Amino acid sequence: MDVETILGLYAQGLFPMDDPGDGSEPPSRELPWWIADPRTVFELDETSRAAVRRRVRRSLNARDDWQLRVSDAFDEVIARCAQPRSPQDGVWLTPRMHRLYRALHAAGHAHTFEIWTPDDDLAAGLISITLGRAAMLESMWHRVPHAGNVLVSKTLDALAANGFELCDIQTATPHTLRLGAVQISRTD
Repeated sequence: MDVETILGLYAQGLFPMDDPGDGSEPPSRELPWWIADPRTVFELDETSRAAVRRRVRRSLNARDDWQLRVSDAFDEVIARCAQPRSPQDGVWLTPRMHRLYRALHAAGHAHTFEIWTPDDDLAAGLISITLGRAAMLESMWHRVPHAGNVLVSKTLDALAANGFELCDIQTATPHTLRLGAVQISRTD
């Protein structure tokens, strides 16, 4: 698919999630696109972001010297997001998903938000697709305690500071709901 088609699908509220199947990627098989209803979002107004900061204040206090960077380690973040979290988990972020994100990155629509320690170590990262004033957060990983919470909070603040109005994470997890994500109808 070309970048414009991919962005058009995102604009309609769809998101890709590949199924590696047997590991082969026949060229005739299309990439699967999904719709979540309800959608899960983080609101970007100051009150909502302050609530997230309150929920993760211990993480922020423990790691106040960590720095947020954008796309400094794009390929590494994608590679880490592609690793299963446990042996029973499947992998939806396949090599062709990586290629899709690289194409979107080259066109200025895919970015990684990253948390770096003072020792210049990558502690956490997430993939984001941007379209207008909307950011779709696709996947996240962390390797250090507190890093994921710090990453979410600092990413939301960075998005708001740069004029974003929507932060869509597609589907909820118990953790994102505890952090303050809300579910809305797909129509909304």
